[in-house]
Amino acid sequence: MEQPFEVDQIVQRYAIPLNSNILHSYHELQDINIDREFIYVLLESFENLNDFAPAQYERFSLQTIVDYIRRTHRYYLSKKLLEIEQSIGILLKNYDGNHPLLSVLDRFYSNYKKDLIEHIKAEEVHVLPYIDMLLKSEHEKTLPLDSTHQSKNFSLKSFVDNHHDTEEDLSNVRNTILQYQPPVTNETPYRILLTQLHVFERDLAVHALIEDHVLIPRALALEEKLTEAKTR
Repeated sequence: MEQPFEVDQIVQRYAIPLNSNILHSYHELQDINIDREFIYVLLESFENLNDFAPAQYERFSLQTIVDYIRRTHRYYLSKKLLEIEQSIGILLKNYDGNHPLLSVLDRFYSNYKKDLIEHIKAEEVHVLPYIDMLLKSEHEKTLPLDSTHQSKNFSLKSFVDNHHDTEEDLSNVRNTILQYQPPVTNETPYRILLTQLHVFERDLAVHALIEDHVLIPRALALEEKLTEAKTR
């Protein structure tokens, strides 16, 4: 029996074969130190985006959340963006050089992809290592919070204030593409591309909700806890 599409999206982040039933693969998940309940909650978030409940993630460690974010970044960079780029290449073969859709797709890869990669890089270089540092301080019960790192290199508050959700930009690209009807010979790749963009947009929305309502609040709470401990 074919498993839900959302399950396949999640499975690919954890290097588990697509033909595995992740909902029943307790040992495969145990081998990579992933709680099966975490997969269940993720699946519910994918299926019921409008009913996203941060409280459902409270039972899982901050390390588990950070690991998911890192795996998702790799999944986007090594798979999703490449798949969309391939679909765009196939689609454009049947359009003439003056077709207005070409400029839309060109802007997608000259602007959107660049912005998303920069967004991911900022999180990988600053946000996640900073949270790693907080977790290490908590675990080792060492002198918490390197004030030099905090003040000169990164601030969680500044990240929150300047955070931009990239799924809105992707939605604008998809809606613009919808304004152009494809030639008969191009209907299939056109629909494939729109489906890929819609799926990626939804994936990004879940990613943003987990970051904004789970990862960052939990990290801020830990930061506050360690700061208070430092002043005692």
